[in-house]
Amino acid sequence: MKKVIKIMIIVLLMNLLSGCWDRRDIEATVPVLGVGIDFIEEEDRDLTKSNKVKVTIQVPIPANMEQGEDVVWIISSVGETVAGAIDNLQNKLNQELFFGHLQVIIFSQDIAKEGINKYLNFFRNSPQIRRLSWLLIAEDTAEDIIKSEPKLESIQSIYLTHMLNNGVSTGRIPDIRLGDFFIRLSNPGEQATAVMLKADKEIIDYIGLAVFEGDEFVGSLDQPETLYYQRTLGVPNDTSNLVLACDPTTEIDRLTIKMQEVSSKLQPELKEDKIIMNIKLKVEAKVLEQLNKNNLGREDVVHQIERRIENKLKREIDKVIEKTQSKFQTDIWGFGEYVRAYYPEYWNKIKWEEEFPKIKITTEVKAYIRQVGMINFTGR
Repeated sequence: MKKVIKIMIIVLLMNLLSGCWDRRDIEATVPVLGVGIDFIEEEDRDLTKSNKVKVTIQVPIPANMEQGEDVVWIISSVGETVAGAIDNLQNKLNQELFFGHLQVIIFSQDIAKEGINKYLNFFRNSPQIRRLSWLLIAEDTAEDIIKSEPKLESIQSIYLTHMLNNGVSTGRIPDIRLGDFFIRLSNPGEQATAVMLKADKEIIDYIGLAVFEGDEFVGSLDQPETLYYQRTLGVPNDTSNLVLACDPTTEIDRLTIKMQEVSSKLQPELKEDKIIMNIKLKVEAKVLEQLNKNNLGREDVVHQIERRIENKLKREIDKVIEKTQSKFQTDIWGFGEYVRAYYPEYWNKIKWEEEFPKIKITTEVKAYIRQVGMINFTGR
């Protein structure tokens, strides 16, 4: 009995002595909020373009927070790899870099064109880095975005995070984080995408969606095209409106339509060993603005408006699909994942990257006007 008690006492003492083996003193670390990755400038390059990168980081300066000026420090270093450049940065600091609060990871378009996966290894393998961090593509250099000076926020990375999160909540910006990018890289039936930005001193501008084939950047969708991409996938949008041009054959002048509800159904169909992808879109909307005083409350006029919404959406969505099939030849829609789930035997016989540009895609849009001015329509 005494032996058992002694063993229990030893075990308890060991637990008390163990503590947190990987604990770090908060005073000895500095949080990294943003990381930008570029190729080095041509005149500074002593190795080939593909194996020398410039990493720019943004860290806060707590001592300057009260004054409100120079609250961040932006510092850059060059290395043959991302990890090497970060090691060189660490050598310039008296505190350990901590990536647990990282908000944004920005790659230049040039880096992305070469193939982004090898530069993601550091972020994939680091246990500190959260999968909810934003992975972004810069139209020019990542350093330009890191060094921008937005008026509404003194810390660029925080400003960026708020801008992106607000865009996601309203449906303007696709919700694609670092973890989503990793998942898409590993899924055989869909290709990766990332939010694309550009910066001009005080302005950081969201410009659309970067499109990848594998891990290589092959082009982009602009803002309107990205909105139609979002609607095709059933993502609602609270801030972007649809403008219908004048129709001289009817009494309807130019209208602004607000999308209130959007739902989408994607259904593959196998016919004669060929895939047909059927897209069915249902939209509920209201008339937000009209340029004349005509009565839009009549049932026949409402139906005319609905048909015009359907035609406009179908036309624009088909253009974006055609662009991804013909120009990019890359399935950013995830159609292949539906084919793989519905027809696994067919999937095992094909190479989806070869089939996707050739498949037939049908788009059907059904629109319902729920409100014109003060007039509500229900049960239709």
